[in-house]
Amino acid sequence: MHNRDNLTIDDIATELGVSKTTVSRAISGKGRIGEQTRARILSYIQEHNYRPNAAAKALAENKTYNLAFVTPKSFITLDLPYVRQSMGAAAEEAYSHDYTLLLCLSTDDSSNLLNRILDFRKVDGVILSRTVENDKLVNILTAHNMPFATIGTLPPALKGTAAVEADHDQVGGCRAFSADFLRSGTGPVAILGNDISYIVNQSRLAGFQAAIKDVNFSSEDATIRTGIDNDTKCAQAVDQLLLQGTKRFLAMDDEVCLRILEHLNRRRLQVPADVQLASLCDSDKLATYNISALHFDAAALGRAACRELLAHINGTSYDPAPRLGYRIEMRNSI
Repeated sequence: MHNRDNLTIDDIATELGVSKTTVSRAISGKGRIGEQTRARILSYIQEHNYRPNAAAKALAENKTYNLAFVTPKSFITLDLPYVRQSMGAAAEEAYSHDYTLLLCLSTDDSSNLLNRILDFRKVDGVILSRTVENDKLVNILTAHNMPFATIGTLPPALKGTAAVEADHDQVGGCRAFSADFLRSGTGPVAILGNDISYIVNQSRLAGFQAAIKDVNFSSEDATIRTGIDNDTKCAQAVDQLLLQGTKRFLAMDDEVCLRILEHLNRRRLQVPADVQLASLCDSDKLATYNISALHFDAAALGRAACRELLAHINGTSYDPAPRLGYRIEMRNSI
């Protein structure tokens, strides 16, 4: 009798007089094997409390038990709690299914690390942390026939390529919040955002534009500024808008909102006494500064993307397009 703490597939095969392949098939539930043989092997395994190690389990099931979480390298240098929260929740969800989540950084010009991971089949699936137009990463994943999930909705040209597209109701939430913001005061309004090639920014802008029609707000009094990716651009845009008489600012995300707030502070302008300010994406910092914002649960989104992707990989029922809600946080900034 073998020491049950050191029991291996070889030991089980020898003890029962079957091949290692037969034992592996009984454990994985895949492959042709007689029901009596399967029952005998599983009974032996249960009796001896056998637990295959990760490597043996992966080999038996032809899986790596790894997922890759792909995020732009530039995100690492930014204070983006939304990405951290979604990635952390995805890692916890993966762990609950005996999977490991690997971080993979990408750049606009290079995706060598992802290619290397896919070429050597180091993962069973991939989660993309954002969706953009003409995304090269989607083409790479499709070429490798790799199942993947997106945090965010894919553009129309790429629909159907991802196994799972997990997102909040960005358009609906931004439409409702923007309508409340537009009704909260009078005078021209400016919406400022970063990279408009990001689908999330397109969705938030669409929600804002729908709200303009909902409340019969004059489109001539609404200014849209994008490409606000650093403090200098933000300061220039805010100063120009202030000179034009705009004192109501809506940011597409928390990062841009904080840039606006910091510049207003440098100008010694108070919110909301001098200027109204709100954001279409909430964060702990915005809550600290009492900025009205639209709250999305980043952790729930990361968890949903990972959960549904694993269900797809394992061949069980799954939701290819989970849609999460939102919460309007009206604070003292408008």
